[in-house]
Amino acid sequence: MTDSAFHPKTMTTASVRAIRAGRKTQLRQVLDPQPPHGAVVAGVDLQGRLTWTETGQTVRGEPCPLGGPGDRLWVQEPWALREAADGALDPEQARRHLRYLADEELHVSGPEERPAAAPGFHPAREMPQWASRLTLEITTVRAEQLQAITREDLAAEGAPWREGAPHQGPESDREGFARWWNAVNAAGGAAWERNPWVWVIEFRRIDPR
Repeated sequence: MTDSAFHPKTMTTASVRAIRAGRKTQLRQVLDPQPPHGAVVAGVDLQGRLTWTETGQTVRGEPCPLGGPGDRLWVQEPWALREAADGALDPEQARRHLRYLADEELHVSGPEERPAAAPGFHPAREMPQWASRLTLEITTVRAEQLQAITREDLAAEGAPWREGAPHQGPESDREGFARWWNAVNAAGGAAWERNPWVWVIEFRRIDPR
């Protein structure tokens, strides 16, 4: 049996809270490269690569960058060290001085808010692995177009779009997910309206905390 690979995964504070609450067991990652418009997609091959036919030729994309079943993700989130800590602390000592924005941010006005820029907190992408408190084991990976998300999948996404919003019925969850997705991904050219291909990653939490 081969050892599991570890990959970093940046998360919003709302997603971190959803994972810690046990609501979020799925995430979606945009495929790069995307099959071109009009390509006939054949599926995922044995190496985990999406394949499609383009001008009569079979083209294979890249495997999921977050890994496959059995691999693990260590979650990056906005973080800080308490003022009592200094740069001379080793990781074991520094862990006792960590703060996480997901534990302190109580009010969210909408998905456009960017808590990673909060004063005193480092952006999630700057979190080193020793500071991560969430480890996720990938259980399944599949590829599909974004708008193929089902009601069951919406529930497994953990509804981070509901933070700070009044109760919504199941019909509005799809719209809420689309707004939340665009707030995070539209700037990179993967807007909901474009219906990009995504990796759908199911996971279970395995960290002790």
